[in-house]
This record gives sequence, structure tokens and C-alpha cells, in this order.
Amino acid sequence: MEYPFIFGTAGHIDHGKTALVRALTGVDCDRLEEEKRRGITIELGFAPLTLANGKTVSIVDVPGHERFIRQMAAGAAGMDAAMLVIAASEGVMPQTREHLDILHILGVKFGLVALTKKDLVDGETLELAIAEAVDVIRGTCLEAAPIIPVSSVTGEGVLRIREEMERILDTIPPRKGFGAFFLPIDRVFSQKGFGTVVTGTSYQGSIAVGDEVAIMPSAAVGKVRSLQTHGANIHTVPAGQRVAVNLSSVSQAQLERGDAVCAKGAFIATNCMNTWLEVLPSAPKGVTHWQRVRLHVGTADVIARVSLLDMKGDKKKSAILPGSGGPAQLLTESKITVTAGQRFVIRFYSPLLTIGGGRIMLPNAEAVKGRAEREAKAAIITALSGDFGPVSLLAAILWDKGILNVSGLFALSQMDKKVFQENLGLLSAAAEKYGLLEFGSSRNFISAAAFDRALHGVLRILRDFHAKYPERAGIDAEKLHASLGDGAAKITSGDFKELIRLMAAKNSIVSVEAQGKTCYRMAGYSQSLDKKLMDLVERIRDESAGARFNLVKLSELEEKLRASPSYIKRALVFLRESEDLRVLEGGLLFPRETREQLLREIASMNGDITVASLRDALGVNRKYSLAMLDFLDAQGLTQRVGDKRILKR
Repeated sequence: MEYPFIFGTAGHIDHGKTALVRALTGVDCDRLEEEKRRGITIELGFAPLTLANGKTVSIVDVPGHERFIRQMAAGAAGMDAAMLVIAASEGVMPQTREHLDILHILGVKFGLVALTKKDLVDGETLELAIAEAVDVIRGTCLEAAPIIPVSSVTGEGVLRIREEMERILDTIPPRKGFGAFFLPIDRVFSQKGFGTVVTGTSYQGSIAVGDEVAIMPSAAVGKVRSLQTHGANIHTVPAGQRVAVNLSSVSQAQLERGDAVCAKGAFIATNCMNTWLEVLPSAPKGVTHWQRVRLHVGTADVIARVSLLDMKGDKKKSAILPGSGGPAQLLTESKITVTAGQRFVIRFYSPLLTIGGGRIMLPNAEAVKGRAEREAKAAIITALSGDFGPVSLLAAILWDKGILNVSGLFALSQMDKKVFQENLGLLSAAAEKYGLLEFGSSRNFISAAAFDRALHGVLRILRDFHAKYPERAGIDAEKLHASLGDGAAKITSGDFKELIRLMAAKNSIVSVEAQGKTCYRMAGYSQSLDKKLMDLVERIRDESAGARFNLVKLSELEEKLRASPSYIKRALVFLRESEDLRVLEGGLLFPRETREQLLREIASMNGDITVASLRDALGVNRKYSLAMLDFLDAQGLTQRVGDKRILKR
């Protein structure tokens, strides 16, 4: 019975990790010719172990040499429990400590200590080795782990290790993830008759034969042809399972260790991640702002910069000191694909020593700009690190981005659709608790901070507008939407109108009707005209109304009034808003008073209403009568039937 559980080895080179795995499973994990020739493990090895309870779990054997820490970190990233291997004949060595640090950083909390090569030491030496092992695991993730002397040669202690592994297995519940399928690739090869095969440990989610998957970060799309675990064909893969995935439509050349097989459409390649970063107490020094580090996450190994977010005073002097942690961004030199909640390790770029690591909070971030944004991001990461779950993750994404609709939130959630919908419902019900506001037909969510920023932006636009055009009633929602720029571009014009109405409901802005439109202005604002503009308004009013049905043309008016076009435009806009003056095609001014007179004339006409009959009744030329009738048609006041018009009641 295959069981999705990974035991991994850890420890110094030549302390007997591979020999112990062989004694437990009968499998030699050193498959490479170079490994056999040199007698050291270079690459990750894998073997199935069937326990007495009938469950078959996976064993991951990691290299112990300091030059192969990359491989060790890649193997440890998928472990549920670890066997820290210490040779009784040599005791604790440098990679014993470094591997133990990496297990701690990656969140491995269960395991045992195998004190190997028992057959090579006497009783007194064994007691000293046990005491040293107790000392090295004190205060670490394996502090309470049993220490089991064992000999891979004689077999003494092997049964006890198997029994302890079974006990651990019964203690730890299966993985509970809420993300879409994500499998970091640790090996790529091509097999005759099958094609491209990748192996790895599924981090979260599940896939089945026939599913389409994306290879990230390249976004190449493949299809799952078959699945195997330890040579046995299976139909589906759950989280925590060692698996070989046979892919169609993807060549071996398109893949490499560090890539990931992902649920199609659920992941985005990134080079900026918001994280919670911790520095080991044993680190020789802290992590400083903009320090270059080597990042190990999943099976990827890339160079990155650390951008500290919780800084006090001078950037150059800011640091996360040994034994402490804090929010930070990791900016990689090449794009990778990671998942929220995934743990990572960082090492000094030079010399190659493990500094610390932590947990990725928000995988798809943007580099911060300025102190205020840095502080805001730090608060989001700190809150999420203390309460990491599907609903709080969705809320944190919204706080990070400010405003998103449901489809945008889903694209960043890394969840499958069913899980997303369930948690979206919970988020919507608790929107106020998370400081979010939901609005619009597209189901937009906006954080309280983003709402305040948008409101301040609207008030700034209105303040500038009122100062420049004190005679105007306000600005309509469409123009406000266009003026706000990038932030408002995330939502539709219709949804923005709903957002503006919410702002008006808080009494920060006021809605007014002008020329059949709802406009907005600052609370407490009242229109005013200077004397020069008032005089111009009166002259335009007199000219347009006095002309009656012989409509005044704008170009003629500009010449007659001898005022600047911009000033005339301001006056016309004021008249349109306050008295509903309209400008027809061809620049003809059509005031409300004349429209009302026209409707009375049409109502009194006997017979059919045509362009010609109206022309004769009003005593104007055909151009004016046609323009006025077209306007009435457009307004729904008349209805055209052939060449005739019918006046609507």
C-alpha cells in the first residue's frame, strides 16, 4: 500500500547514509557509475520501504559532501521526517550541523538519529557518541528524537529503526495542502518507448493520467501520459508522493532540475517574492539589506538579492541578526516558480555557508518603492506569517495588490477552482474582519488602505478641478476613472461607478446631477463664476435664446463675442450643466428654452411631421429643421417612421 510519506537521510559524508538505506530497503541508491567508483553519493537516491503495517513509504538519500548541499536541500525540501545519520566512529562533523540546520529551516519536525557503524566502536566510544548526538540535537527540530545505534553490516538496530519509523508515520497526519498541484523536478530523463520522464515529490494538490500540466517557469504545456511510484503504475498522485511523470508534448531539452510540473494555469513565473526570513543562531553574521545570496527553494538553486522590509534608520546598517527573523523580499536573477507557504534555504554567496531561510508568503510580488510601501508590505507579511491559511492568504494577496476582481484573485491564488470558490465564500462573509470591501458586478475586492488611497486620489483630482473650473458642477465617474490612472485601470468603468458611490456614501464626496449625468464634487463645495465669465455666459445665453429656431453657430458666436475659444468653451460647459444647453452637429447651439418652444410647435402641427413641414412651420432652412429633428429622435422625444416623425407623449 503506497503511502504519501517521505523519510529523508541527512548527515556528513561517509557516515553511512546510503548503506543504512540499503540495509533498510535492499536498494542501493548510488546508481551513477561515478558514485560507485568514488564511493560517495553525488545525486539524490530514492527507494521504497515497506513497513510492518503494510504501508510503503519513500526513502530519499541525500549527498553528504559540502559541495553537494544543493542536492541535499532539494531532497530535504520534500521530507516529512528525517534520519540524521552520525557515524559512531567519527561523531558530529561540519555537515552534520549544516544538514541539521537545513532540516530546521525547512520545517522538518519529526525524525530520529541513527548512530551508524556501531560494529566499529567499543562500548565507551559508543557512549561518547551518544552523548555528543544528544548535545548536537539539543534545541533543534530533532531535540526529542530517539538516538538508535545501528550497524548496516551486522543488521543490529535496523529493526528498531524500522519500528521507530512506523511509530513516526502513525504520529504524523497526511499532508493537508490547499494549493493546486505543484511538483518540483529533481530529475529529468528520456526512456525508450516512453519519452520524457521527470521525477519529484508532489508538494501539494493532485494530478491524474490524462491531465494537462504546465512546466514552469517556461510555461510549456504537456500531458500526463502515465504515472509511476517506485516502478508501480498509478492513476493519480496525492500530495507527499514520490512519483515519476511520463509527459507527452514536452522534450527533455525543455526541462531541467529546478523546474516544476504544475496544474495548468495555476502558477506564474516570478523573480520577486515576499517572505518571512530567519537567520540561524549559528550564522557567523546577519543578513544585510541588498545582500547577494544563494537561494534553494524546492529543487531550484538561484542567485538572489535580499531586500529587507522592516528597516530602522539607515538602509546600509539594517540587518536581520543571527537568531532573529523579519519580513523580506527575495529578488532572483532568473525567474522561478514557487508556491505560497513553501520553505526555502539561503546560503552566503561566498563562502558557501548556510545563513538561514524561511517561508514564502506571497510568491508573485513587486519590488517595493519607498519607505511607506516597504512598511505596508512588512505589515502584510508579518500578519500572514502568524496566521497562514487559505482565507488569510487570499486576504493578504488583496492587501498586497490593493484591488482585484475575482478572476484576478484566482489567478494569483495558486488554488484549484473548487478550493478557491470555497474559501472565496468564507472571505466574502468575513470581508469586514479582514479590512476588505466587496463591490461591483465583477465582484471586486479592495483593501481599506487601497480604498483610502483611491479616495485621496479622487479628492486630489476634484480639488484641482474645482480650483481650475470653479463654475463647474463636478466631474462624472468616467472622467474620474480615466484621471486616476493605473490603479483604477484594474476595474471596469461600471464597477468604478459603484466604487465612487461607496465613496459618496461616506460623505467625503457629493453627487450632483448635471446635464443628465451624475457628477461628483468635494463635500462642502459650491460653484462660483468670476465677473468676466458671468458676462460671457449672459451674452451666450442672450444670443442663443434670441435666435430662436435660427440656431446660432458656434464659429459665428466666437467671432461675434471676440473672446478666447477656451473661455467660450468654459462658458458653454457651464450652460450645458446648469441650463442644459446642447451643441448639435455642425456646432449649432440649442438651448433648453428653444427645445421647449419646438416641442410646443410640433404638438400644435396638424398632419404629418416631416423635415419640410417643420421647415415651413418654423420659417427656417432645412439644415436647422433636420438638425433639430435628429436631436429629438436621439432623445426619444420623437420617433421616425420613414420620412415622418411621431411625437411621443
